[in-house]
Amino acid sequence: MDNLNFKKHLGSYAVEFVLLFSAVTLGFFAENYREGLVERKTEKMYLQSLIKDLGQDTLKIDYSIRSKEIKDQYFDTLYTILYQTPRPWPTRKLYYISRYLLIREPFYGTMGTIHQLENAGGFKLIQDENLVDKINAYSAAKEKLNQIQLVRDQNTLPFKEAIGNVFFGKELAFLFDPIKFKGRPYSMGEPNWDPPLKGAEEDLDLFFYWASNEIFMERNSKQLLHNLRTSAKELIHELEKENSND
Repeated sequence: MDNLNFKKHLGSYAVEFVLLFSAVTLGFFAENYREGLVERKTEKMYLQSLIKDLGQDTLKIDYSIRSKEIKDQYFDTLYTILYQTPRPWPTRKLYYISRYLLIREPFYGTMGTIHQLENAGGFKLIQDENLVDKINAYSAAKEKLNQIQLVRDQNTLPFKEAIGNVFFGKELAFLFDPIKFKGRPYSMGEPNWDPPLKGAEEDLDLFFYWASNEIFMERNSKQLLHNLRTSAKELIHELEKENSND
């Protein structure tokens, strides 16, 4: 009789153990499933935020490229005036062009989401490792371009000095007038007369040399921007495709 009771109790314990084990196991899987859903939701949030950042980048890239294209056109005009147009030159255009060539429109990318991914360990949430590599490659390309832009700023100093040796500062200052030139880029326009130039012929040659160096750097930056824009568009496509997967 005691042996029968023991077997009944043992069977009851076994059932309770199986039920408890099943409950714990199911709870474990349920928690993992819940965490997976949370991680996937967080991943999608990061991907969507990255898409938005890249969209802002492409707008900034387009603006910077357009600025460099205008400078390129002005440089061609500068060459035509100095070396193909007989004197007296339309110095009002020389003043305007030389000052415009100094205007900087560098590209600074939107880094908010990438910094979050780096600082919060968010990259581990992105399941596609190839996509992570592409994001890192794009971030590295932006950083490389930023470094080139910093070096370019230093290389602009001789051009600024050359401008000071050819043009009068007072006339250059009057090119900016938010009232007179309202609605124009940078509120800047040509003088209403042809101001004189200062400096000797060699100063003009040196000025043109540094202007050509300036345009060379701008053309190089423009090509890098075109490449970066292509990478941004491709990355947006990859992110949208990944974000649409359930």
